[in-house]
Amino acid sequence: MKYTLTKLSYEILKIANREIPRSIFIKEISVLIRDWLECSELTLLLKLHKSETQFELINNTDKGFDYKIINKEDISNQLPEKVIDNLWESILTDKFEHSSSFFTNKGTFWTINFGNFVIPYRQKLGITANNNNAKQNGDYSLLIIPFLYSNERVGLFQLKDVKREIFSSLGTDLLEDFAQTLSAILINQYTQSLLLERVKELAFLYKMSNITKQKSISLEDILHQIIKLIPPTWQYPEITQARIVLNGIDYTNEPIGNCEHKLAADIIVDGNKLGVIEVIYSEKCPNIDEGPFFKEERSLLNNIATELATIIYQKNNGLTV
Repeated sequence: MKYTLTKLSYEILKIANREIPRSIFIKEISVLIRDWLECSELTLLLKLHKSETQFELINNTDKGFDYKIINKEDISNQLPEKVIDNLWESILTDKFEHSSSFFTNKGTFWTINFGNFVIPYRQKLGITANNNNAKQNGDYSLLIIPFLYSNERVGLFQLKDVKREIFSSLGTDLLEDFAQTLSAILINQYTQSLLLERVKELAFLYKMSNITKQKSISLEDILHQIIKLIPPTWQYPEITQARIVLNGIDYTNEPIGNCEHKLAADIIVDGNKLGVIEVIYSEKCPNIDEGPFFKEERSLLNNIATELATIIYQKNNGLTV
């Protein structure tokens, strides 16, 4: 088992070293972990770095994959079972029942028959459902390990399987060590992905500046070159398209297809709205800050719109760009 989990950690690190969007990274490693450990359901909850209120919630089952960013107060609304909600809260706040045989010293919850756990602990956890229903709906193996980072509880690692014996021979120590390695990888990859986005933004602004410095370049050519620069700068370049509408004329480098998500900023020149610049995702993507867009991407698009307004004003008034 030690070698197996060490190898799994190595495979996750290899994926983390690729420059891919966060949601794609999460999907790939969640599939890898679930398949590697042969469990029916994997759930990850992770506090966003330097945030006290937002968490990533990842759920991977044989029925599909779900990734979303939620606020702290919404966590309980995402859980179908009240008993797990109470378990999550007690583990996250380090207020679990230390004397219980269901918990390790580190706060990991573990049972090979969750249905039998529910009955004696019903009153303590505030469960009001019928005993038989609770057992029928909760008869599975369950493992919940707290994510620890710099001595702080930053999330949870949960495995579930209908096979009651799946965790009986594994023990918890190795899985707890793996969970802490995983939390470090998740947090570091998140930081790296944000840094990559900032580098892409700086590169965009530098290239945009070089475009506007070209002598005798037309406004139309400036617009088309800026449109060409936008997709590689956004989080999902392969599904990103850009469009500028100026004085009722559309400027695009290719026909706009499906529009699952759109980020737009007005182009205001001398107090008048002359057009809009849009960034479009042709496929559905997980919500982050503003829909699937980072708040930094919103800021960048606003800056592009402001810079375009300056360029248009200068061109309209015969000034040097």
